[in-house]
Amino acid sequence: MHPLFLKTLLFGLIMLIILTAVSFLQLEDFTSCYKVTGKTRNTDNVAAPSCSPRRNVMFLKTHKTGSTTVQNMLLRYADSRNLNVAIPKDRKTFEADNLFSAKYVDKYQENGTSFNFITHHLRFNSVQLKKVLKAKDTFYFTIIRHPVSQMESAFSFFRRSFAAFKAAKSLEDFLKNANKYYDPASTKGNNELVKNPAWFDFGYDSTGRYSEHEIAKALLEIGKSFDLILITEYFDESMILLKEAMCWDIDDVVTFKHNSRNESDRKNISQDVASRIQDWNSLDWRLYNHFNVTFWAKLEEMFSPARLQEELAILREKRKLLETQCCEDGLFIAKKPGTKGAYFKKFLHMTFQKGEFG
Repeated sequence: MHPLFLKTLLFGLIMLIILTAVSFLQLEDFTSCYKVTGKTRNTDNVAAPSCSPRRNVMFLKTHKTGSTTVQNMLLRYADSRNLNVAIPKDRKTFEADNLFSAKYVDKYQENGTSFNFITHHLRFNSVQLKKVLKAKDTFYFTIIRHPVSQMESAFSFFRRSFAAFKAAKSLEDFLKNANKYYDPASTKGNNELVKNPAWFDFGYDSTGRYSEHEIAKALLEIGKSFDLILITEYFDESMILLKEAMCWDIDDVVTFKHNSRNESDRKNISQDVASRIQDWNSLDWRLYNHFNVTFWAKLEEMFSPARLQEELAILREKRKLLETQCCEDGLFIAKKPGTKGAYFKKFLHMTFQKGEFG
């Protein structure tokens, strides 16, 4: 073989190795604040996964449930894999006061390409959602919160924007004089989210009178529509369960809290106020109790107690490591050696660009 040819071939191989190494280092730099290295699971006696990671997801973003944290996680996943995310058109949300319609989606075409993810606030409408998320294997899930803590959080967060909350001196005052502050017929000032907001998000009339049969029927419909319903109070357990159901890696569900208050801002709720909230949001109370049971049933079905504790420990360890890499004093680092500050801003922008809240 001619010496000149050998030199040319050797030079080409060296350049290929250098370019590959540079590309790998750039990728590591880009994802360093999201991908936490290290052990992900004790694989002793655990069979290799037989599933494929889900790439088509419908997340019903509920109000004041920690849903922004979940949304941010989903947007990270979608962006890193170049998946197509449906976003609202010309509005802050998908007209969340009305049942969802495919026409609310930016760039939606009836015979066009299907979207992979939808994560913004909307009011659930299965028929219209299937026009946007056309893949038959689309995974439907959401998250709900105990009605007492949810309403305390909602009253604090929406007090200046919800007409029914504005005039009340306190949450206790509102609950004692709800007929004075709240008009169920009003459509102004986000009135529809004042009473049974979860029931409303799921597409039902939050102020209607329901018989026991109608409530049971609605809960059955919701259970059939959603593959998984997570619980805010058990957020870490929810992430482990979601990871397993989606066939994702544990690094994909390591999260920071978003849109969260300081602990000092949270109000202590008396037993009397808690009881009044349960009466006020009685439909949400039934919803929460029902799906709290199904949540724990799924956990017990999919995890042994020992494995669940192991997975939780790994998740929390990775979160702590991520915080040391990407946060100082609980805040995101805008720019730090070894990270891409713009990457954080990008996802925060994706989450809030359309005025998302709650």
